[in-house]
Amino acid sequence: MSQNPFDDRDPFGDDPFGDSGGGQRDAVPLHSVQRSTDQGGFLGGFGGSAYRAVEADMDGFGADEDSMYKAGGISQGVSQGDFSQGSREAELQRREDELAARERELRTREANVQAMASGTRPALNFPPLYPIMYHAINVEVPAGDRRTVRTLFYMWLALEAMLVLNCVSCLIVLVSNAADVSNAGASFGSSFVYLFTISAGSFFLWYRPIYNAYMKDSSMFFYLFFVFNGFHILFDAYMAVGVPGAGSAGIIVMLQCISSGKKAAAAFCGISFALWVLHFVVSLFMYIKVRRHYRLRGHTFSEAKQQAYLGFAQSGAGQAAAGAYIRSNTGTFV
Repeated sequence: MSQNPFDDRDPFGDDPFGDSGGGQRDAVPLHSVQRSTDQGGFLGGFGGSAYRAVEADMDGFGADEDSMYKAGGISQGVSQGDFSQGSREAELQRREDELAARERELRTREANVQAMASGTRPALNFPPLYPIMYHAINVEVPAGDRRTVRTLFYMWLALEAMLVLNCVSCLIVLVSNAADVSNAGASFGSSFVYLFTISAGSFFLWYRPIYNAYMKDSSMFFYLFFVFNGFHILFDAYMAVGVPGAGSAGIIVMLQCISSGKKAAAAFCGISFALWVLHFVVSLFMYIKVRRHYRLRGHTFSEAKQQAYLGFAQSGAGQAAAGAYIRSNTGTFV
């Protein structure tokens, strides 16, 4: 039976790097290693000092990191404070601009009221090239109604542009000499007349009355708008249909140009037809909106008649008629 060579050998007792005689060295106590480390042995002289240096550096890094975080927090707080201060200054500047604009508007309105009270009106400013009246929505119309009046004004300007386009479309149809289009010359002549009659009529018969209605809150002017703007809505529908020879480049004339193979003329007629339809829809919507405003304000037809009678009586024609009536009844014609 073979003997285990490791039975009697202490693996921790023999130093494999000792003398060749294989003598057993005394074990070094653990407390001596710790003491030598503390007193500056190998670990104490080199490793310990290096460890302490690294530890000190780590402590310093932690302190620097804390200071960096603190400095970053301070700078972040300063930047946030600057941003909030800048936003407050911008808000204050915006409010100052609004107050200045309102002050200018009130001064202008006050000057206009004083001018009217003294019997003089502000300087004429509309139309721009040849002013014959004073027109200022931001001055004469109340703030809550300006958007509606401005929309109606833009609709009137769009009507002017559409009348020009309609006249050009009728001219192109006439020049194209489409075989299936009848009375092209009469259509162009009528469209040219519309440039002046419809432009002036629409302004004085429905736009200017609605301008005065919102400015003076007058039932009479509201009724004038309802009557003549209703005719205008029917005129939009009439122009969209495009009756041959009636001055309109609407859908009927467009179909005749398509059947004749005149693509350019058909394209212009198609654009004109689409714009008339769009203007018809917007005009109907605004008509209903103004009608709703009229009812909310509590206006009535009897009130409109009273205002009409009063206006006629205060006019020069009314006073002349009243004087003639009195003279006829008294028999004095001097």
